[in-house]
Amino acid sequence: MLAGSAALFGLTAVGVGAGRAAAANHPALRAGYRFLDTAMDVHYPAYGELRLPQSYTDEAGFYASAYTADAALAALAYLADGTDASVARAKTIGDSLRYAQEHDPAYRDGRLRESYTVGPYDNKNGVVQANGFVQPDGLVNAGNVFDHSGSVTGDQALAGLALLALARRGLGAAYGTAAVALGDWVVANCSSDSRLGGFRAGVDRAGAALTRTDTAHNAVLAAFFGQLAAFTGAKVWTERRDKATAFVTAMWQGTFYASGSYDGVLAAAFPVTTEAQTVPVLALRSTARTAGLDYVTSALTTTDASASPNSVLTAGQTATGVTFSDWSRQADPDQPIEPGLSRPDPDAVWYAGSAQLAAALLSRGGTGDRTAAFTHLTALVDVQARFVGGRTAGAKPAPTGEGLIAASGPLHTGVAESGYYPYRHVGTTAWFLLAASGRNPYALDRKPPV
Repeated sequence: MLAGSAALFGLTAVGVGAGRAAAANHPALRAGYRFLDTAMDVHYPAYGELRLPQSYTDEAGFYASAYTADAALAALAYLADGTDASVARAKTIGDSLRYAQEHDPAYRDGRLRESYTVGPYDNKNGVVQANGFVQPDGLVNAGNVFDHSGSVTGDQALAGLALLALARRGLGAAYGTAAVALGDWVVANCSSDSRLGGFRAGVDRAGAALTRTDTAHNAVLAAFFGQLAAFTGAKVWTERRDKATAFVTAMWQGTFYASGSYDGVLAAAFPVTTEAQTVPVLALRSTARTAGLDYVTSALTTTDASASPNSVLTAGQTATGVTFSDWSRQADPDQPIEPGLSRPDPDAVWYAGSAQLAAALLSRGGTGDRTAAFTHLTALVDVQARFVGGRTAGAKPAPTGEGLIAASGPLHTGVAESGYYPYRHVGTTAWFLLAASGRNPYALDRKPPV
């Protein structure tokens, strides 16, 4: 445990908010922000001012991929920091997301892609990609080496929240206009008229509608639409917020939220995911059921060790935290998570989930919640200090002790072919910075304390 950590996390007797001003200068947070800076600057200035942070360090094998959700979380973390330099970086991310909306190679309807390529690479199969985020023809470099080029509902909402936060800072009305366009795209393309309602998960890389309706996505949409209602004054966004909220409410199973529905008619009780418990508490706040947080603690907590299948931990090392889903624990250790990538460690810890759980526990504020949150956050400080998880980003050094790895080992989400890996990750680091600062990315932001 780092000296002064209690002050860092604001978990003193005088309340969560009291420690935020001091927390901003704590070494663990400054180290996290330095990693975000590194991830943003890996291909700049060679490829222009517009850019998004490269999501993973190079060793993860995602090359110059920037995922929209990671970029949005980074922008929100920068705004939570509130320094002039951090706000300027948040503005650059917002400008780049706006540019992506307006310069997509195939669409002009307000959507954002799941990922973008932000710099050149020469992959192990001999594929050479020579461009940055903005290509020579002025269009954005949509998708990445794995063709993650669909549009996910939750990503639109998270990006919209970041854009609205920029607009509320008085940094330009265009950010609000871009956020409205994201909301309009979701409503036009993802609204479900099935029995459970809500909004579907998005569209795939071919533009075909995804049939799944996701609990966490709808919770973030509810927060986003609620903020659009406040920002625009238009009642229709309140109605859309209520539609998303009603879906989340319908997913309650008595002790946890179902992760969503595959057909819009029946709740899919399995897999049970951590984010389906944490995100509603943060996004819906007083209207959310909170017992799912206890379910995460009791049923979705895991301990990784060097003896675990496919573990990357060394002898004597252990890691404890939450996993992504109950099906993560059942992943076949002999089958790669994604083609060409690692085989899963069923005991791996998902560190963004640990940060989410800490933030949600602080939001709930019940007996013992603050102590439990402190335990998770202190563990994340230790993870940042101890686990290297990749040494370069864009072939440039990524200093040790800056930024958090996404997982303690290769972790299968249990949902399709997707996973998290033991390499430093922008989204995980941003979640840590937000939770450790006592900030809720789905709530209306407040002026940083002095």
